[in-house]
Amino acid sequence: MQGLLRKLWRAIENFFTRLLGGQGGKGKVQAIESVPLTDTDYEFLYMELLDGVAHGWHEGRILRFFEKLGDRGRQKDWVEWLELFGTRLQSSASLNQILATRMIRLGELARAFPGIERIGEASYEIGYQLYSKETATLIWEYAGEDEAPGSYSLPQPPENLLYSSETSDFNGNDPENPQLETLTLDELFDRLQNDSTLAGQMAEQLGIENKDAESIIDSLIAQFSAQEGKNPETAEDWFHQGLEQANLGNWSNAIADWEQALKIDPQLASAWHNRGSALAMIGNYEEALSSYDRALEITPNDHQVINARGSALYGLQRWQEALECWQQVLEADDNFYQAWYNRGSTLENLGETQAAIACYQKALGIAPDFELAQTRLEALLEQKPPEDDGNPPA
Repeated sequence: MQGLLRKLWRAIENFFTRLLGGQGGKGKVQAIESVPLTDTDYEFLYMELLDGVAHGWHEGRILRFFEKLGDRGRQKDWVEWLELFGTRLQSSASLNQILATRMIRLGELARAFPGIERIGEASYEIGYQLYSKETATLIWEYAGEDEAPGSYSLPQPPENLLYSSETSDFNGNDPENPQLETLTLDELFDRLQNDSTLAGQMAEQLGIENKDAESIIDSLIAQFSAQEGKNPETAEDWFHQGLEQANLGNWSNAIADWEQALKIDPQLASAWHNRGSALAMIGNYEEALSSYDRALEITPNDHQVINARGSALYGLQRWQEALECWQQVLEADDNFYQAWYNRGSTLENLGETQAAIACYQKALGIAPDFELAQTRLEALLEQKPPEDDGNPPA
C-alpha cells in the first residue's frame, strides 16, 4: 500500500506540475487564482518547488513558478506561511538534512529577485537552522594536547545531495515526514468537493467525464495501481527510482538506477551528481570524483557539485585539491557558508589553525547559528596558546 500511495502522490505532483508549467490559457490560470491557498496547498506547492530546485531549476524558473500563481504567489503571504512551517519543522523530532540543503539552495537562488527576495531569505534562514540541528552530532572532540598536530580525524564535511525525499527515516514510515503528510486522500477528497475548478482540471488530465471527487480518486488509484511493478522506461523514471532507493539507504541499487538513467541520457547532470554522492556514501571516493567531473562537464559552474567534489577529495586526504574546490566555490558565492566551514576543516587538518579560525568566523558571519562552525571555533580558540607579551615567564 505504501508503494501505491507514493505513486499516487507522484501522480498528484505531476498534475500540479502540468497545471503550473503547462500550456494552459490565461483564463484557466485566473480561475485557479480565485481559490485562496490553504496550509496544505502551500506545503504541497513548496515541496514541488524544492523538488524543482533539486533537479536544477534556475532563478528564472523559480520566478516564473511564483508568477504563474498570480495573486496566490504574493511574497507577504508566503513568508508568513514559511514562518509557521519553520516553527513546525524545528519542533519535529525528525531531522531533515536533505530538506535543509534544498531550502538553503532555494534561498540562494530566490534572493536575486526583489519580488521573491523575502521568500528566499526565509527559506535560507529555516534551512540553515535545520542543517545546524541535523549536523550537531558530527562534532570532532579534541583528544588532548599529546596528540600530534594533523594526526586527528575531522568529520567528513557535509555534502549537498540531490535526493528528492526530505527524511531521516529512509523507509518513508516517519509519521512526521512533511512530504508524505502533505496531502492525504481524505484531504484531496475534501479539496475536490469544494473546488469545482480543480476537480474539472483533474478529471480532464485523467481523461474521465465524471468530475465528482469519488470518481477522480478512484481513477487515480486505478491508473496507478495498473502501473505497479512496471519497469522504468525514461531517464526520468530511472532517476526517480534511484531516489527511492537512496531514500531507503540502498546505495548500490540507487547507483545502478542512475547508471540506467545515464545510458538513456548521458547529459543528465543531476544523475552524475547523485551517482557521485552515493559512491561517496559507500566510501568509493575515486569513482565519486569521476562522476562529479562528468557532472561538471555538463554544468561547469554548479558550485553544489564542486563542493561535493571537495568533500570526496577530503575523504581521500587530498587536502590541497579540496581547498582548491572550496576556493572555487567561494569565488562564485562567498556567502556559501558550508564551503567556508569545509575549507576551515581542511586547514585544521593541515595544522593551519589561524587560517581555520578565520574560515569558521567567516562561516558564522554568514550563518550565526551554524553550530558545527561555532563548536570548532571554540575548540580552536581554547587550544590557542596565549599571546606572547614580551615578558619572560614567571
